Amino acid sequence: MAQNIPSVPPVIDTSNVALSEDIAVVTGGYEYTAGFSDRSDGTAGTLLGTNVAYTQEQADTGTWLRFGLDATKQAENDAPYWTDPEPSSAQGLGLFGGAYMPPGFTKMFDFTENSTYNAAVQTGDFRYTAATGRLDFSQAKVGDLAACRFDFNIVPQVANTTIEVGLIWATRAANGNITFTFPLTAQPIFYGTGTVGKAFLNRVPITAYFASNEDVRAFALPAIKADNPVLVQPLAILSTIRR
Repeated sequence: MAQNIPSVPPVIDTSNVALSEDIAVVTGGYEYTAGFSDRSDGTAGTLLGTNVAYTQEQADTGTWLRFGLDATKQAENDAPYWTDPEPSSAQGLGLFGGAYMPPGFTKMFDFTENSTYNAAVQTGDFRYTAATGRLDFSQAKVGDLAACRFDFNIVPQVANTTIEVGLIWATRAANGNITFTFPLTAQPIFYGTGTVGKAFLNRVPITAYFASNEDVRAFALPAIKADNPVLVQPLAILSTIRR
């Protein structure tokens, strides 16, 4: 009777095989900034920020409060606090001066954008405030994954308040026109009794995949929405591309 003997794949010695130059090394990277328009304390890396009021009217209308970026605030707040390794001398990119950005990236934030995307929308079911700047994904590739972490303090003004956090995301066509705008949200955060008037640090991760070139061309800014008035202290945002 014949026996079924499992075949053993041959061992191939690849120690002397050179890698083809056509095979690209695929890696991601990140950049970080505390250059929010509403952050004016000039002290990067601290747990203190500038209070921004999310009002009762915004809570009643379900308006998203966006947090814009600013070139002057970036220069003030993105000051390296280490000496080893020597910080990058590149200016206007973020705290790390572009040292850890993905290959092919020259920037991950745009601190001066002020176009249709940045204007307020004050009517309809999806409302948001005006804010300058944007997260810049224009040098990403279809198939990449964006992973952003928005760091901020919340000071509840009313007990039993729920906070929603997200990116206001606007995909764009090849001609630059916005095609769709929507919130990419994270898990809501609830503040119950005993939280009023206290500052709570949040470091909220938000992810987005690039399914098309419209996603690669997308504009985005962090935002919060609440069902009661709160004070928000925007601190920093870490933008990562994973491949």
